Amino acid sequence: MKQIFKTSAIAMLAGMSLVSCSDFLTIDPEDKPVLETYYTTPAALQSTTMALYGSKTWSNFHMNFQWKLDMINGDIYYTYSDEGQWYFGTYTSVNPYLNEGWKGLYNVILDANSIINDIVPICGGTITQDDIDQAIGEARAMRGYCHYMLAEVWHDVPVIENNTELISAGILDVPRNTQKSVYNFAMADLDAAVKLLPESTTDSYRLDKRKARALRAKLAVTMAAHTDYGYDREALYAKAAEDALFVIENTQALTQIDFSTLFDVESNNGPESILAIQCGVLGYSFGNAHNVAWSRSSVIADQTWGAGKGPTISLQEMYDRNDRRRMWTYMTNGDYYPMLNKANGGYTYQFVSRDGSGDVLEDRNEMLAHIKKYIIGKGADCDGNVGINQDAANNIYLMRLADVYLTYVEAKMGTASSTSDATAMKYYNMVRQRAGVSEASSVTFVELLKERRRELAFESQTWFDTQRYRYREGNQAALELLNNGYGTGRNRAAMYRPDYTNYPTIDSSNENNRDIYVIVDNTADGGMYNPINLTELSFVAPIPAAVTSSSPMLSQPAVDYEVAETE
Repeated sequence: MKQIFKTSAIAMLAGMSLVSCSDFLTIDPEDKPVLETYYTTPAALQSTTMALYGSKTWSNFHMNFQWKLDMINGDIYYTYSDEGQWYFGTYTSVNPYLNEGWKGLYNVILDANSIINDIVPICGGTITQDDIDQAIGEARAMRGYCHYMLAEVWHDVPVIENNTELISAGILDVPRNTQKSVYNFAMADLDAAVKLLPESTTDSYRLDKRKARALRAKLAVTMAAHTDYGYDREALYAKAAEDALFVIENTQALTQIDFSTLFDVESNNGPESILAIQCGVLGYSFGNAHNVAWSRSSVIADQTWGAGKGPTISLQEMYDRNDRRRMWTYMTNGDYYPMLNKANGGYTYQFVSRDGSGDVLEDRNEMLAHIKKYIIGKGADCDGNVGINQDAANNIYLMRLADVYLTYVEAKMGTASSTSDATAMKYYNMVRQRAGVSEASSVTFVELLKERRRELAFESQTWFDTQRYRYREGNQAALELLNNGYGTGRNRAAMYRPDYTNYPTIDSSNENNRDIYVIVDNTADGGMYNPINLTELSFVAPIPAAVTSSSPMLSQPAVDYEVAETE
């Protein structure tokens, strides 16, 4: 509790708050005399709102859940244990990562509620109305965006507007609210945030009016994708287009930003970043764990769990040969990275790498490729920006500028199946220009989804894209897209195996020749699995059993939540 009163950058990254993450709705008791003494300066208030962005606050979500969405969507191959259930689409309510995601997002919501309902009312001293408006705006934007993400994973979820009030009234068992009313609540929050937030802030990581409009655009296209909720879809698409265009026109041009360094520490809170989880080398849960979870081997990381993970074959086949994003998204044979393994002159990826004695240092995986995005190497490779407790200092994007560009295209397309709108195509092609691939004169909705997959792979956005496609076109269309590998024809069961028929001997002389490997997608041909097909049940995650056991009302039918009018 007392650590919240530190005003240094360490306090921001720590993400300490008045809200406990141990239970669904519980908060720590507040020491009102201390708080009333403390919240008398703008710096004191800002030291608390820092926590909304800190890795610690978001840790359950980003460490243990967020990237599982890339597995179920068929971007990351990994089949081990409970994590593998996401790849197979077989997880149930007792999968532990479901609870981590649920708890992680509600952690942020409870933090936001604490600022809105518990802290701001007692502010005094030199804190001005503008200071209060900014704090509430930041908290409402975060609260709204977290409710949006919850609604996309679980659909019907509780709207938590004031957990302190619920607890004071002894209400610890709350109902689910309908997805439509969760959207409406989230939109009310983001509308309020856009009104309250300043045009800019002195802290580059903080939300301002421009960034809040980017978040609102994403929510608006999601609501507009629904054909079943009675929304004015054209109005929502127009709102999203207006917001996205404002962001684009008031931010550095995407083509002036280097994609190759976007996921390194040097790009933290740069012009590409709209909203990012702030990470630091401060210990377990205070930093970015992707460097450990996804790194291939100890050759390029001080800690590593990523040997068995890799980009699916369907994702690999999405990229043109000249796409500059590809090698900064995933590594495959012959790719050279001077910033990794610097002590030995850099790192060249090989399917199988051996030491001077011929012993295997790194073995191949079933994808013949590993993840590069967010991988920044050993501490010695990046000036100590990687710790030994899953705590790297490169931030984790929740939304970035390229997403806004593509959201604008989607908004201008509206309810149509394609667009050739000049402005939409200008910004669509700027995404492709940065990637070094050919421009287009028009784009269909499915082609837009494919471009988003290439651009945003391993950023846990593709799942949300698939949901919007499902809302527009129905379950079967979305299942066909997923199970057919986004039109590549590669089911997620597809993997590489040695072609022993034509190459009976495979050793150091030929193991790094792609020609000796064949793609199989069934056990009869030597694969590990027969085709893995998701079903309609995969689109809505079950509420974690750990939550329903203590809140049985969550097992009852969802009810609408009445959203107060935005002032």
